[in-house]
Amino acid sequence: MEDVKKRKIEEASGNGEEILTYSEDHLRSLLDPLAKPQLVDLLAKLGSQYPSIAEEIKGVASADPVHRKLFVRGLAWNTSSDTLRAAFSEHGEIEEGAVIYDKASGKSRGYGFITYKYMESTQHALRAPSKLIDGRLAVCNLACEGLSGTSATLDLTQRKLYIGGLSPNVTSEMLLHFFGRHGDIEEGSVAYDKDTNESRGFGFVTFRTVEAAKKAIDDPQKTLGVT
Repeated sequence: MEDVKKRKIEEASGNGEEILTYSEDHLRSLLDPLAKPQLVDLLAKLGSQYPSIAEEIKGVASADPVHRKLFVRGLAWNTSSDTLRAAFSEHGEIEEGAVIYDKASGKSRGYGFITYKYMESTQHALRAPSKLIDGRLAVCNLACEGLSGTSATLDLTQRKLYIGGLSPNVTSEMLLHFFGRHGDIEEGSVAYDKDTNESRGFGFVTFRTVEAAKKAIDDPQKTLGVT
């Protein structure tokens, strides 16, 4: 038993207390029956008390890029990779970030990816997934979730509205401000022509809740620069 436990008694520095040191195998045998919530609570408590353990947790959590990579959709056609990285740099150090372009035309495909150095930066970004970039409200989620991330929890067809008959002078900012009075908006913008960058006279607004979308539909005041 002593060989398995591999205990040794050391003198604690300065106070003469005895410290029992266990082998890794013995600690594993103690931890193995615990449920995940118990393990999380234990590590969180130890991490808050000992900085070295906190750094170890941070390193392990950030080891897999899948926990650090964001998929960003709804980008303006003129948004560059530099602009994308600058918009998300407020949450932490970025390891890699780029807008995805069509190989044939060389034009933006309207989405991109951001990979942070640490997972906690990704978590900070996900707390406010919608971000106004170059006049369009882009939205992000974990890249491993793709298009079926947070939006999958609600019926997208009931939350997304088509806004037609817009005047050419109506910008995405104006559109978002007008419909924002009905509730939080997840994503939305005026549709622009890829070649001329001129308004196509319509746009889309996706609310976070079905209730907000219904309020917008039922609102009799719908004169936002309509033609």
